[in-house]
Order: sequence, then C-alpha cells, then structure tokens
Amino acid sequence: MAGRARERTVESMTTRQRERIVIAGGGVAAVEAVAALRALAGPLPHIILLAPETQMAQRPASVGTPFGFGAPGPLPLGEIARRAPFELRVGSLAEVDPGTYTVRTDWDETLSYDTLIVAVGGRAQPAVEGAITFTGPAEAAKVAEAVEQAGRIVFVQPFASGWSLPVYELAIMAAVQRTGTQITVVTAETAPLWVFGEQAGSAVRELLRERGIALRTATRAVAARAGRLELGDGDSIPADAVVALPRITGPAIAGLPHDPDGFIPVDAHGAVRGLAGVFAAGDATTFPLKQGGLATQQADAVAEAVAARLGVPVVAEPFRPVLRGLLLTGGAPLYLRAQLGSVGADTARRLPVAAVSRRALWWPPTKVAGRYLAPLLATARPPVLASAPLQDLPERPPRDDTADALELALLLAEQDAEVGDFKQAVHALDVAAALTGGVLPAGWALRREAWLAGHA
Repeated sequence: MAGRARERTVESMTTRQRERIVIAGGGVAAVEAVAALRALAGPLPHIILLAPETQMAQRPASVGTPFGFGAPGPLPLGEIARRAPFELRVGSLAEVDPGTYTVRTDWDETLSYDTLIVAVGGRAQPAVEGAITFTGPAEAAKVAEAVEQAGRIVFVQPFASGWSLPVYELAIMAAVQRTGTQITVVTAETAPLWVFGEQAGSAVRELLRERGIALRTATRAVAARAGRLELGDGDSIPADAVVALPRITGPAIAGLPHDPDGFIPVDAHGAVRGLAGVFAAGDATTFPLKQGGLATQQADAVAEAVAARLGVPVVAEPFRPVLRGLLLTGGAPLYLRAQLGSVGADTARRLPVAAVSRRALWWPPTKVAGRYLAPLLATARPPVLASAPLQDLPERPPRDDTADALELALLLAEQDAEVGDFKQAVHALDVAAALTGGVLPAGWALRREAWLAGHA
C-alpha cells in the first residue's frame, strides 16, 4: 500500500520540474543523506553531492592503523553513485545565498538549489598544547612512532562531553603492541564512556586494568612540556609522548547562521531556523556530541523531512539519538548501545543500563552504524543500497517514547558542569532550548544562570 502511494508520488513529480537537492559534504552524514533520500524518494529528485574529494575516508576505523591493524580504505564516491545515483561536484561549500537559492564553492562555482543539506562536518583543532592531535589516518605515522619510542605515553580525552571512545581504543591497542610501555589515559569524563552508562564504564575499566593501563578521570589536560603532561589542577604526570583527541569547531559558513564557535543551529528535524529549504546534519550543527553514528541519524531525520516536503508518504520523525559504539581492542571488539530515558530536572538522571556485548548488537556490524550507510559499507565492492537497512539485534533496552535529542543535550550539559566547564555546559543547554522551541525544562533555566556566572 505504502509502495503504491510512493509510486504515485514519484509519478506526480514527473509532471513538474525535478526538485534540485544540493548536499554539501563528503563524509558519513552527507553519504547517509544521499542513500536515505534515494531509499525514500526513489529516482527523483535530482541530487548533487558537493564533496571536497572523490572518495569518503573511513576515519572511525583508522584508530587501528598506527598498530598495524588493517583498516578499510577510502570508499570511492563513484561506487556509491552507481547504487544511489547522484551528480558529483568536487569542491567545498564556501557561501550560501538563501535569497537566491544558490551556493558558491571554493572553486567559485555557483550552484542553484531547491533544497540544501549542509553536512560538511566540523574542523578539528588541537586541544592540548604540545600533544599529537589524532584526527584520523593523517596522524597514524606520528602515533606509531610515539608508541614505538616512548617509554611513558599518555592518551587524552580533553572534554567531558566529547566522543571519547577513540582514546580508549588507542590506549588499549598501544598496550597490546608494546607490553613494556607505561600507558595512562587522562580524561575529563567523570567515568569512562559515561554516556553509555555504568555497565559500559565498568567494562572499559576492566579492559584497561587487564592491560596495565592507568586511568585518571575528571582530569583536564593543559599542555605537554618537557617530559610531563600538565594538568588543570596544577599537578602533572610523566609523559614522553602525549596523544590527544581534538577540539571540534564549526565551519562558520558565510550566509548561514552560526554560534560563536561556528556551528549551525537546527531544529529536531535538521531545519536551519529562518531559512526556507535549508537543512544541516552532523558535526557542523550545534548538537554537542560529535559522533559518526549520531551524524547519520541526524541525516536520516533531514532526509525524512525533505522527502515529506516532496509529497512522499513518510512520517518525518525528529532526531532521537540511539548511541552505538564499537570499541576496537586488537582482538574481539566490544559493542555498546544505549537508548535515552525520559527528560527531567533531577540531577540523578542517568541513561538506562546500556547493552554491552562481545557479540554484534546491530547488523551489519559496521563501525559507523548508519541506517543506510552501514549496508553500503558492509557489502563487497561495488556497494549495494540494501533494501533492508541497519537493524538492532536483541538485548535492546526498552524504548521510551520521550527519548530524544533533548535528553542527551541535557546530560552533556550536566557532565560538563560537573567538571567545571561551564561555557560548554551553557552551550549544550542552548542546543536543548533550540530543540524545544526556546523553552528549557523546569529547573534548567536556573542552572543556566548559575553556569553563566561560573557556579555549579
């Protein structure tokens, strides 16, 4: 029934000019948006992918590269285009003119659009002075050299609300490769992978203990100097080499609204407020947790909203994050999944106990668990746009219908405030307010005032 209705919608679209959709970006959010739109809307509309390169780097799996583990190579976008057709334009988004429905590229090319989806990602910046900033394959050789030569190496997660899984992967695989090296993880989190709940934190602590890796939580790293890592509390620890995850800033694209850090504000469907036909997804948006799986879920919400605007009989669901993480260990990986609970003002709110397993918790079991991207990444070359998208396997926590991006934003704000990062805590609350039309849940407005004043 739904299939026949969709066919009628596509037929009706042929009687008028084809919708011209420009998707800016070449990462997981952009490719997921392409695949989702093709799955939802079929051969129409006309999709243009404006990507800086002709291939998509698979960065999440690159944590294994410094240690000799085979990571998947870049995926040519042309292979994806054969399964989920789009017109590829090589270039980067430089400016948007919402008044004329055009964009300008860094090649000074002008493209017109009916709908624009901005999925250009964030910008990785050093967060710890003097440290090796690990952003993916480009730093693999530096990390490999540090692990080979350093007797004491520290891996750092600089922010309490950042995506910290790579820092544990790097430390664990370094310990597997160099059993005599003194390895420490320093994280601003109050507990390892706190966003997945206590069970996940306990599992990570045990993995670190088994491999002789020291752990310091709720600790802010400042700078690596003269064989030591200086900490925010005035203390320091010995370190011959320091590897830190980056700080992510927004793209600050001319013509689009953005916050002081360059991130684009969007609503729960990815629409850029005040601009007709403009959407954004992934790390370029103000949503505080930057992670590939969440970026694809934002792209899915955008694709549904765009498809619904085109008359496709699909319910446009808002962005409701389900956290999925695949922790590489050098051996059997650890699968983590958490669905968010209800929103409240109680400081005791926590995520429900997450599913933690040595067996896959979703299928296909790819590192980036995108609904449509995962089947593309999992299939043999050329990739296939699967009719059956990613599915969660048993042990999924019961769904709470109130679970959505608002809850995660509030949790991130709370975590930042606990470690004294009030600026980031206020940022997360502003995101939460944007998701609810500008109104924070009861009690949170008072917290925002206190955090603005620098008080817990």
